[in-house]
Amino acid sequence: MAECPTSNKESDIVKCGICLSAFTKPVLLNCFHIFCTPCVTKLAKGKETLICPLCRAVQVFPENGVDGLTLYPYVEEETPPDTNVMIICQMCDNDKVAVSSCIDCNSKMCFECSAYHLKHKLFKTHKTEKIEIECTKIQSLAAKNIENFTCETHSEELSLYCVPCNRAICKECITQSHTFHKSEPIIFQAQRRRDLLRSAIGTIKSKITGIDQEKEMSNIAENNYYKLCRQWKEEIKTQAMRSKETVCKIIDVLADTNLQKLEEIQKQDIKSINNFQDELETKKLSLHCLLRSTADIVNRSCDGKLLNEYTCLYQTLNNSATQGNQLNVFAPHFCFGHQIEHKYIEKCFGLIKRGDHPNIIGALDSCNYSLPAIVDVTELTRVRFFSINNIQSLFGVSDDKTWILVGNSWNPEHRLILYSAYSLDPVYEVQRDIDIKQILRVTQTHLWVKCDESFKKISISKKRRHDETIVTFTKFRNVTCSLLQNNHIVWYSVNTKCFYEMNINTEWPVAVNETTVKTIRAEQTLANLITTVPFRITDTISNQFVLTCKDKVITLDRNFKMCNFHENIGSDFRGICQDPYGNIFIADYNMSKICLFNSSGQYLHDVFVQEISKPINITRDSVGNIWVQESGNSVQIYSYL
Repeated sequence: MAECPTSNKESDIVKCGICLSAFTKPVLLNCFHIFCTPCVTKLAKGKETLICPLCRAVQVFPENGVDGLTLYPYVEEETPPDTNVMIICQMCDNDKVAVSSCIDCNSKMCFECSAYHLKHKLFKTHKTEKIEIECTKIQSLAAKNIENFTCETHSEELSLYCVPCNRAICKECITQSHTFHKSEPIIFQAQRRRDLLRSAIGTIKSKITGIDQEKEMSNIAENNYYKLCRQWKEEIKTQAMRSKETVCKIIDVLADTNLQKLEEIQKQDIKSINNFQDELETKKLSLHCLLRSTADIVNRSCDGKLLNEYTCLYQTLNNSATQGNQLNVFAPHFCFGHQIEHKYIEKCFGLIKRGDHPNIIGALDSCNYSLPAIVDVTELTRVRFFSINNIQSLFGVSDDKTWILVGNSWNPEHRLILYSAYSLDPVYEVQRDIDIKQILRVTQTHLWVKCDESFKKISISKKRRHDETIVTFTKFRNVTCSLLQNNHIVWYSVNTKCFYEMNINTEWPVAVNETTVKTIRAEQTLANLITTVPFRITDTISNQFVLTCKDKVITLDRNFKMCNFHENIGSDFRGICQDPYGNIFIADYNMSKICLFNSSGQYLHDVFVQEISKPINITRDSVGNIWVQESGNSVQIYSYL
């Protein structure tokens, strides 16, 4: 059995998961596993992506390759601060560590007391300050993190938390692009997220303990398997001796055949057990490394960095917590025969075969290690309703606007209506003379759209308008495209049963060739599920793809391999949108409802929605409202924050 020589040592969590040695210029992947830069460079040579050796997650490299990956800053072991210098809360008797100080009350407060202090009407005017841990090394590291994680726009400290955007902002941001957004001091949300992550870390530790138990039970199963195989060997030999009196030669041949078959099955099953034990070792090392990086980020990162990476980190912990291992070995079983005439002697002697169910003593029941959603949306409250003729598609813009495209192929009227996300009123309208099929990306000055066989970038203003063709390709016809953050276009063809990924980072218009277009043939199982053109394809914060196709919601990794699959007979899943918390909202046209999925494509539950009927498209604007296009040219606007 292959086994890591130091697999049971705690020091494994400070070693590279590839070379099992001390880190050399460690880098942090999107899955929060840490590896040496030379190891990653060697694995990624000549590739655009890297599959994590521990969790199999797909890492897409930035433009400058491995050099563009995030360096891991917490490798050096620090001496933990002396608990004797910790400041205890003076407002309660729970002996909790104080996190803030009220200047007016001259008292130190823990997180719970500080939250109560802030909300109580008698103390709203009091001024509070955050208490820093008096540890030189940690203070210097925190100072470095604060310096590196200031507001990109205003270069000020990230001191506030924007609820709709789920990110850290500075005081200048709240007066500009986040004017109408709900915000609160960052200290309370950061502490809450740290508590949730520590809870998730506890779950991961429990899962590591469970893996150790599974490993121990698999060793017991291996011994039992050997014992069972020895017993059946003796039974086969005994049966052969009883039958030799009548058909000695035939029995000898059959006995040898069965013994050989048993040996082959035994080798295969022992190999399966050993492989399973190796997988457990890898999973344990994976969780140790994930535990190490997460704990360091929780304990040592600044509030801004923690909030900006929290959603992806939390979803990574959730995925690691829900993934499980199971040993499935079907023990051989000898079927005795009956004494009958010569021509049936083979049938009477019996044959070795694998059992129908696992019967190895010591199997463990799988434990549920799933974590709660960051924000569990159970109900959408209607804010406004209005009607527009010939709505074709919706799209939420990143600043304070929402575009609505009106017009279709059988109606020559093509209008782009701009609505204010704050007042929900139309503020700008422009007539279009091209047949737009999809709005894929919106900025303050441009729209990226898909037409019949072309992909265009449209500059729209009240003074002038300009259309720039990015690429023209016949395979764009009658397909649904998705524009990724790295400026790659992704679509699926039902006719060829292939996924296509086109790189448009080069000069425009893009030349269609093997360099710009990558073709990935879908697995047969996946091709059988996608029977019609997907209504929508979108990428999630977990670096996966989610597509809707009739009554199916399918999740793929970056190599277009199926990860999750949800089917509901009678449904017609259509529009998709996601929020900054990793929630994915999918419109079910036939069932007249909105379904909630997590960023990994796992179905959570249905969301209660007031007065909704036949939803087609769904999008989210900059202030957190959900816009739903219904059949009958109506638009419903909902809120959940």
